[in-house]
Amino acid sequence: MKKYILLVAVAFSLGLTSCDPVEEFTENTAANFTGDQIDATLDQPDGDNLVRVTVHTSGTAQISNGKQTIKANYADLIMREMGANTVYIKMMNSNGDIVEKQYPITVSKMTHPLPVLEVIYWQGEQSTGSWDGASLRFSDTEGKLPTLSDETYDAMVGKKICLDIKEVNGDGTTIRVTNGWWATDYVKDTEIHAGEKFVFEFTQAMADDCKKGGAGKDLLFVSNNGFTITKMYFEL
Repeated sequence: MKKYILLVAVAFSLGLTSCDPVEEFTENTAANFTGDQIDATLDQPDGDNLVRVTVHTSGTAQISNGKQTIKANYADLIMREMGANTVYIKMMNSNGDIVEKQYPITVSKMTHPLPVLEVIYWQGEQSTGSWDGASLRFSDTEGKLPTLSDETYDAMVGKKICLDIKEVNGDGTTIRVTNGWWATDYVKDTEIHAGEKFVFEFTQAMADDCKKGGAGKDLLFVSNNGFTITKMYFEL
């Protein structure tokens, strides 16, 4: 089993996250150009959050709104914020250099629903019973969930982490966020319900406790009655 799972899932099949390069570029061998010379048109009727982007420069482009990147020369890009936004277009020129052009736009209406973008840290199905300390510990040797790497814990810091709750073992079921040593309660016993999402903020102190390069205590979820989870993730 891999020591951690860090996947990017996009419930709206348009691409990957981040405005950084996410795939290999197709080199443009016909010309050497700068970012300012990228030729593209943007169509945004009446300030809508759907922007139709067409890149005319030869070579495969990456079109991004800063969180979602599409590898194509044409894209229907959905902007995620009202007001000032930026469309980023990156390409590779004949020297092999990655060049970028930025197009500032203003969104005045949110007609199109936002794609759900998630960074998934773990996905599957796993259950814990009443105060079953090993079940939902992220440890290959002392729990039923895979060990998370130090890099994953670092990436989680400052984010609101989500758990999808599939089932609970009765009314009044609670969840507690702690670590494998039961040394610190990061989130006190909180009532949860089947079919809902439990959200908690992951802090630097939690990362320092859980990382193998820190205290090595591992992240742990426990319960008074028991419950089943199917995914731990961060919504972008």
